[in-house]
Amino acid sequence: MLIEPSLLKVDPPIAPEPMTKKGIKLMNPAVPCIAKNGLNILHEIFGLGVQTPPTPNLSDVVLIAIDFENINTIKSGFAEKRDCQIGLAILDTKEIHRQAPNTLVSTYNLATGSPFNLRKASEKFIFGETITISTADVAERIQSYIPPARNIVFVGYGIINDLQALQALDFQFPALLSSVLDTSQVANNVFEIWGGSLGDLLLKLSCSFNRLHCAGNDANFTLRALLLLASEGFTRQQRFQTEDCDTLAILRQISHDPIPCWTDPEVAALEKREKRREKSRKHQSKTWSKEKQAEIRAARQLTKERDMAFS
Repeated sequence: MLIEPSLLKVDPPIAPEPMTKKGIKLMNPAVPCIAKNGLNILHEIFGLGVQTPPTPNLSDVVLIAIDFENINTIKSGFAEKRDCQIGLAILDTKEIHRQAPNTLVSTYNLATGSPFNLRKASEKFIFGETITISTADVAERIQSYIPPARNIVFVGYGIINDLQALQALDFQFPALLSSVLDTSQVANNVFEIWGGSLGDLLLKLSCSFNRLHCAGNDANFTLRALLLLASEGFTRQQRFQTEDCDTLAILRQISHDPIPCWTDPEVAALEKREKRREKSRKHQSKTWSKEKQAEIRAARQLTKERDMAFS
């Protein structure tokens, strides 16, 4: 059996002024610790290479990837702006051998604030319909997606920021919160050194993605990356058993499930560069003199006539 996961202490942010209610000071909930050995925890959760049952708090875990957009707005208590997005991607590990891989992950995108922010969130989210909520309901709505009486593992990319957002919302962390995994730190476990963005990691893992910087999309792709890291990290250890191969195949199928509105990132980057070049040409042409413009038109006409003569 694996030893109890050692946890990396993360210094909590400076706490805001405590709220008061009937003269009693109420402090924001403490930020949970982030696991240092996330790869080992993942292998125990999925039973990879484990001969004995997992420790009780890692049995039948529900993985919940969480992502916030406009975190500073939340930290400020929505003092100036009210625009934010909250993304959740949920995987019940108890079901991975019972259901089809493409049905296992449920993804949600919640949005608050201005009509512009709500429209932008709706247009970018590719895994369903964005849900509009009020700022006062954010913590409660997040809580409503967390199944009671189940072991919970929070997942995020650079998750300390998301934990601080939850703290600012006075979110009550689950009593059965077994661990907190940072996908970027798990990438460090697998690749030894990792300092790239979520998009960089998805490219390295050959995982399709689209429309990042939408909270729901980011949560989904963060979870996909985590599953691929679990698979990649275990594959490098080269100690397979039959049941391990089955589980690894499922993790890869979940992560490589086709996504809506997929665009090849390299193609998108090329198209963006081409648009910039075209825009630059148009801007440049406005600075040409009339003589220069006439010269270019004459050259184009000559080329056109030559082409017609040879056709």
